[in-house]
Amino acid sequence: MKKMFLLTVVVISLLPAQDFGYEYAMLTEYRALGVSYNFQQFTPRSSNLLPDSQRTTFSTVLPLFEFRQNNGRLAVGYQAFTDINGKERESFSVYGESQNDFPLGQTRGTKASWFIPVLVGANYLRAEAPTNTVEDFDIGSFGIGTGLKYKHFERSFGIQAFVVGCILYASEGFSTAYGSQSSLAGEVQLILPDLIYEGIVVGYRVEYQQWNMNNNAHDYQRVYHGGFFGILF
Repeated sequence: MKKMFLLTVVVISLLPAQDFGYEYAMLTEYRALGVSYNFQQFTPRSSNLLPDSQRTTFSTVLPLFEFRQNNGRLAVGYQAFTDINGKERESFSVYGESQNDFPLGQTRGTKASWFIPVLVGANYLRAEAPTNTVEDFDIGSFGIGTGLKYKHFERSFGIQAFVVGCILYASEGFSTAYGSQSSLAGEVQLILPDLIYEGIVVGYRVEYQQWNMNNNAHDYQRVYHGGFFGILF
């Protein structure tokens, strides 16, 4: 009986120090609503043969309303810009992506690990052309990508950082015209539970996109970068 009592005391004393990965795993199971504020440049590529007066070019700020859940992201943004003729135009953007992480080598639970992310993504961009003689930029894309991701989770915070490249099939509006899009994105996230409501997620993202369409009037590129802030719920 005495041995059983001592064994029970030892087991109970050890339990708080055990790391079963539960706290770390739960920290990654988050949902957040938030916003991001991005600086951007949307410019024609060298393969775009339109004259300057007909090209779409803008560098206005791109605000995005974002929903994030674990390795998923949905972002919607709108902005107005002034074209080369001094007229106000509009642009609308949508991003969606989902990542599935595969451990790279041996990992110790989910506390600190390297991963190979496999990403499925889609995006849509509509930007009004400067003249009525040119079609608006109205292209949706869907594709896959991969890269490298690092995660480190403690009970009080979590850090994620990744770089991914994607190849996407691109289609012009509801027409049969098509082409391709390639993108390269890097992001770092910091997750802090219990600060506001259930916690917050803050971070910074940089993304480069380029379109290579059969209609070279739609050969453009965009780079944007900025911080984001979300509240966990």
